[in-house]
Amino acid sequence: MALVAKESSMSAASAQLGVSQQAVSLRIRKLEKDLRVRLLVRSARGSRLTPAGELIVGWGTTLLTAADEFSDAVDSLRTDRGKMMRIAASLTIAEHLLPEWIARWRISHGDDGPVVQLTAANSSTVVEAIREGTADLGLIETPVVPAGLRSVTVAYDTIEVVVQHGHRWAKTRRVSVRELAGTGLVLRETGSGTRQALENALTEAGFPLAAEPAAVLTTTLGVRSAIMAGIAPGALSSLAVSEDARAGRLVRVRINNLQITRPLTAIWAGTTPPPHIRDFLDVIARTDR
Repeated sequence: MALVAKESSMSAASAQLGVSQQAVSLRIRKLEKDLRVRLLVRSARGSRLTPAGELIVGWGTTLLTAADEFSDAVDSLRTDRGKMMRIAASLTIAEHLLPEWIARWRISHGDDGPVVQLTAANSSTVVEAIREGTADLGLIETPVVPAGLRSVTVAYDTIEVVVQHGHRWAKTRRVSVRELAGTGLVLRETGSGTRQALENALTEAGFPLAAEPAAVLTTTLGVRSAIMAGIAPGALSSLAVSEDARAGRLVRVRINNLQITRPLTAIWAGTTPPPHIRDFLDVIARTDR
């Protein structure tokens, strides 16, 4: 309507819109039928608006301007997001694996690839970020993949029980599942993939974690420090304890007849990840682990 009024010609308006004159005429007739008001007078000299049509076009101009502004804003948002890859990763992955993955990805893409924006949190918070759309790619340590999200396993990790040298388990370097389940441990918070993997494994072995934790801490560093201080034994990712075990700061303790292995999983919303996310996952897949 607005374009017909501006051009005073239905054929000129249809040419600008890239549709047939008949299509424009049908749309205007439908609008007149819906509004029950005649909007356009057609004649050999062209088309002109009726008084009601002028009112409608005037009112509609504000809406059309707002729609254009909305479209421009969405395009701008899409462009800005294309320049950034928002990754939310659980703490173990963020600390021990992501630096190498990001470095390899930057080498393969140079300065043309999106900037990586990293958020480190526990696995449940990472899942929330993907569901809420505040992250493009999530990397979690939980044994179970959340429903409604796409996923792919990118690596595997093991959970290890470790103690300080003065603890009695350091001498035998073994502990039964029953004793472990009945011991107050230094643990990560609820929602941590490390804690969930431990609890699930003990439950499946027939001995759910029964003792109250000796301490609950929200970072891997905090758990390691508490164990080294002699507060209690604890459970951590093998990635997090390998250096301390080699240096003799912590002692690994085997669980009799039980090894806790968990997948490290990439998650995203929608059916197919964007091209830069696919490229990043390819880099992870090519990284020797």
